[in-house]
Amino acid sequence: MRNFLSIVKREFKLFFADRIMLMLYLGAPVLYGFLFGYVYDKGKLTDLPIVIVDNDNSPTSAKLIDMLSETDMLELKVVRYQKDGTESYFLNQGAYAVVNIPYRFEASLMRGDYPELNTYINNSNLIPSNYVARAVMTAAGTLNVIKTRMSGKKNEAFHLNLFKVYNPGSNYFYFIWPSYLAIILQSVVMVVLALSFSAEQQNKTLRTVYERGGHSVLLTMFGKLLPYLLLSALLLGIFGIYFKVFKQPFPGTLFPVLLVSFIFIASNAFIGMSAGLLFKSQLKSLQFLIILSMPVYISSGFSWPFEQGGWAAQLFSFIFPFMPFVNGLRILLIEHGTLTDIKDYLNIQLIQLLVYFLIACAMLWWHTGDRFNLRRFYK
Repeated sequence: MRNFLSIVKREFKLFFADRIMLMLYLGAPVLYGFLFGYVYDKGKLTDLPIVIVDNDNSPTSAKLIDMLSETDMLELKVVRYQKDGTESYFLNQGAYAVVNIPYRFEASLMRGDYPELNTYINNSNLIPSNYVARAVMTAAGTLNVIKTRMSGKKNEAFHLNLFKVYNPGSNYFYFIWPSYLAIILQSVVMVVLALSFSAEQQNKTLRTVYERGGHSVLLTMFGKLLPYLLLSALLLGIFGIYFKVFKQPFPGTLFPVLLVSFIFIASNAFIGMSAGLLFKSQLKSLQFLIILSMPVYISSGFSWPFEQGGWAAQLFSFIFPFMPFVNGLRILLIEHGTLTDIKDYLNIQLIQLLVYFLIACAMLWWHTGDRFNLRRFYK
């Protein structure tokens, strides 16, 4: 029994002496618990933006707009006439639906012409699209019952058409595909670069590599980075084959997809470098990345809309390149957008790239021992 207790006591000492184990076992559940709580704090989606194109401008159309505004699920923007295409409301204004009230809608109801109310749902994200469709159907259905009773007819007064735009078949694989690509890219690039730099520290060869690079931080950094960038290009080529194998629509224009992918890969490479320089052990650097990167999908806004999460979840999502990349990639792949349509996400990516580049440079500069010689930073 004494031997058993000594083993238990020894294990507790090892556990509390290892900061990574302590962080993983005690800190991670606290972090993840708060993060998930902030993401799903409300428990439902509210204030989802939709556009109402009111071509009728009548008391009946005003009544429908009032009914739609009464639900807390929707946030309405009313347009009196449609001057832009439906897709522009989705891409430029972030609308989840466009409700088109036709011209002479009220007059057609009074004549019993059975008019049609067309609603276009942005189905690129299945969760908010279902919320919006349900809210629109409820409001339109209530108005339909009222008008039907007023007319004294058995048939419904008007017909509601729901058209799902982008992923009309609600294909879950098509919806989740961009996030899978992002998770694979992030995991591979971050882990490999972290292992590479931590191995240099373990083997005490980082200084040797630095001297071989002519005492230049930038030359040393990009000398080690270039092979992995080339391998990442090969990985993107493999992903291109996956599009054909799994019968996913291939992007019409490759340049925007390749641009955001390259920025994403480079940002994750600098994060991996920083983790590898922060810890001399490969295992610890890997554990550190696992702890920080595990919740990125939940807080990214890819499934549960980003603006619906709490401030803590939104702040956390800005730390990692996953959020702007995966949301921008969805617009490019599923909504067939352009770089202009994802300019906000692209700007976030560029800022993150600069920040992580500077962090990686500073840490490498510190570890080389020439931190007081500014000239050797860019030599």
